[in-house]
Amino acid sequence: MELKIPSPEQTYWGLRAMKTVALADGTLDDTELHLLASVQQIFGTTHAPEQLPPIMPADLAREFPDPQLRQQLVQGLIVMSLIDGKANVQETDLVEQFAQALEGSAPEVKDLRHVLKGEILRLRLDLARRFWLREKFIGIWNSEGIRGIYKLVRGLMGKYENAELAARYQALEQYPAGSLGRAYWEYCRENGFALPGEKGGAPEQILFHDCAHLLSGYGTAPEEEVQVACFSAGFQRRDPFTFILFVLLQFHVGVRMTPITEARTGFFDPEKAMIAIRRGAAMNVDLNNGWDYWPVMGDQVEELRRRYNILPSESFRPAHRRVVGNVS
Repeated sequence: MELKIPSPEQTYWGLRAMKTVALADGTLDDTELHLLASVQQIFGTTHAPEQLPPIMPADLAREFPDPQLRQQLVQGLIVMSLIDGKANVQETDLVEQFAQALEGSAPEVKDLRHVLKGEILRLRLDLARRFWLREKFIGIWNSEGIRGIYKLVRGLMGKYENAELAARYQALEQYPAGSLGRAYWEYCRENGFALPGEKGGAPEQILFHDCAHLLSGYGTAPEEEVQVACFSAGFQRRDPFTFILFVLLQFHVGVRMTPITEARTGFFDPEKAMIAIRRGAAMNVDLNNGWDYWPVMGDQVEELRRRYNILPSESFRPAHRRVVGNVS
């Protein structure tokens, strides 16, 4: 994920836009205040919320000429509109106005409208069209045809069994302690997950997600699933915000986006999410695009973290927060 860090002045303008969206429904609640505080914690500014005046979309556009920062800000405004756990007309309308002024083409703006109108099937289909799984299907179809698609679908349903494949993964138990292979075997056994090839096991094509858990150090509790998705958004090179929107809806807003996991509410922590995104963006490899885990299964997890530039969360918490003076 290409991630640009805004200057203190740009952060100030962005915070004003986020507060303007938050206040569109007439209230600034605790979750919205927490999001504003989290943005400042990550980017090192210290504006009191009451010192952030509203801003019109056209005025914001003049202060944000950079296309990448514009896109990031529109995505941040989408998060702000949903951070209180629901979509409403006033905030959705204002997000659309900001996106138009910033000449944003983020498809997630349309998804926000689907959430507002309760068009969950259309929302799921739109996200599925852009999600990484679509690329997996295309790749498998091109290499293995209908037989490969059948195996993938059966695997996603937990109904594909292959004794030879299962034996290969079961052998990871014998890998050295601390290696990626042994860590993956332990991760599956400790969490009650079947290995690929075993009954109920996931298809190999989504094993990168489990490796992201292991390499990032995030667990499998709902809050950590949010963080590993944000971490994955960071290292992804194609449509990374889809990961973030997916878990925001699934684990925070309570919109069920997948048939295999119950929807939850209140598990999106903005500060932890932004740190996870920055950790993933700092990596020098995309685990979901051209990365083969088998050649490194015998390598130590700590060594892979160094090799892939996976930095600890503390690296992205500023030691000193800057106070930005009056910006006009």
